[in-house]
Amino acid sequence: MSKRWGVGVNYPGLGVKYRVNEKSAVGIKTQFAKDIFVIGPRYYHSFNPKDKAVLLAGGEVDYLTFKGDSSKGSGWVIEAFVGGEYFIQPNFSISSDIGPAFIYLKDKDTSLDESGIDFVLNLGLT
Repeated sequence: MSKRWGVGVNYPGLGVKYRVNEKSAVGIKTQFAKDIFVIGPRYYHSFNPKDKAVLLAGGEVDYLTFKGDSSKGSGWVIEAFVGGEYFIQPNFSISSDIGPAFIYLKDKDTSLDESGIDFVLNLGLT
């Protein structure tokens, strides 16, 4: 188990992952687009870590900032996810996960806030 670190790209962002042990990994993921930035830690649990196609589940908590035409502010996201990672080569994988996310946003200027649950799909290469 010498390969502990992974660097990846996701749509649309970057991430770093550290394998704590055979079944657990932690990471930091960022996502960014025009006028939005999201960053936060993730936890991954692998159910079959020795296979080429690995099933996983986990969670993530993110901080975000946004700027729109008539508002700007910040918020946070809590997400649970299930997914998989397929190792094309020992040091190269493609992954996808999906899950419900509770999203909270607060406008800086008006103190208005909005929250709700939505499903988030993540795609990446590590």
